[in-house]
Amino acid sequence: FLFLVSGEVETVTRRKVKRLLSFQRYCHASRLLRGLVPHTPRSLHLLDDDYLGQAAHMLSKVGTWNFDIFLFDRLTNGNSLVTLMCHLFNVYDLIHHFQLDMVKLNRFLGMVQEDYHSQNPYHNAVHAADVTQAMYCYLREPKLAEHLSPLDIFLGLMAAAAHDVDHPGVNQPFLIKTRHHLASLYQNTSVLESHHWRSTVGMLRESGLLSHLPADMSRDIEQRLGSLILATDINRQNEFLMTFREHLDNQDLDLQLASHRHFILQIALKCADICNPCRVWELSRQWSERVCEEFYRQGDLEKKFDLEISPLCNQQSDSVPAIQIGFISYIVEPLFEEWHRFTEPSLLSQTMLDHLHKNKANWSSLRCAHTPSDVQGRSQAEEPEGEVGEGADIP
Repeated sequence: FLFLVSGEVETVTRRKVKRLLSFQRYCHASRLLRGLVPHTPRSLHLLDDDYLGQAAHMLSKVGTWNFDIFLFDRLTNGNSLVTLMCHLFNVYDLIHHFQLDMVKLNRFLGMVQEDYHSQNPYHNAVHAADVTQAMYCYLREPKLAEHLSPLDIFLGLMAAAAHDVDHPGVNQPFLIKTRHHLASLYQNTSVLESHHWRSTVGMLRESGLLSHLPADMSRDIEQRLGSLILATDINRQNEFLMTFREHLDNQDLDLQLASHRHFILQIALKCADICNPCRVWELSRQWSERVCEEFYRQGDLEKKFDLEISPLCNQQSDSVPAIQIGFISYIVEPLFEEWHRFTEPSLLSQTMLDHLHKNKANWSSLRCAHTPSDVQGRSQAEEPEGEVGEGADIP
């Protein structure tokens, strides 16, 4: 895409930005068509026994809410997403149930992990692994677990792992105002989510993971994955929240119905995607600082090209505490309060709400400790604008 600065095209800078925001699956031909073997993650056998032992010990507690994904990523040599997904597929016996080829599965997971941008402070493979671990916790909720089919579990884990694949580290409004080709392709609607889904489908087909299944079944899986991933568009938050609330008010959720289970999987993925404020403070704060750093990088890029700085992206006026308080108040709390109702409530949902309230109080204290100049521009009572959307999964 072209950036117009003072009516002229700055070719060198344009190339740098284009590299920064490259969408690998759409800008380049298939690796296989180019005759290149996809890079596979470094094998765990390169790690010493102590690291392997600690990683295995952590996996034995992967269903606990205080799971430290940052530590797990270090112990697995940066392969947290692949390692976690292989483990969970074994836990649920999905490999046997769907007769999956282990070579193809490892190839697919390696492609997914590689297509996350490690230079992104937030939207990277560690975030994907964190969302997947949270999704696993939600799939184990007593209210839900007994009704789930192997296909439901397969879709839930796959959507969690791939929901942000090839994320460029900027949000949808940025792509629209810079006239990126994906904004045109998806008509300025759920641009990034659509790209994440289509990228996932491309990797599924390239890896051949589902090639042994009947064509109608593989197409159905692709469509359901799309429905789950597209549900993570924060601009559709109120739509899903209102529907969820109505179901709970009317007490008409029937988890025997595949359509109702799919809806709850959508809600579960939405919860997993924004659950960082519900983690213990030590983990939650790391995620918050990472996502705000990503916002600030976008703001710096916009400033560099004389573009209007997006909401939440101005480091001079948008402090981390102010961003977090607004996000928790208007996005996270309403959704998790309804999830709490759905679980009737469970021990996990109560734990998450307790963390959420404590973390909000911590951010309020930190905000008060800032000087007035640090927090100009956004009032605590000011509701975030729509641009809190994709690219802004604020933890």
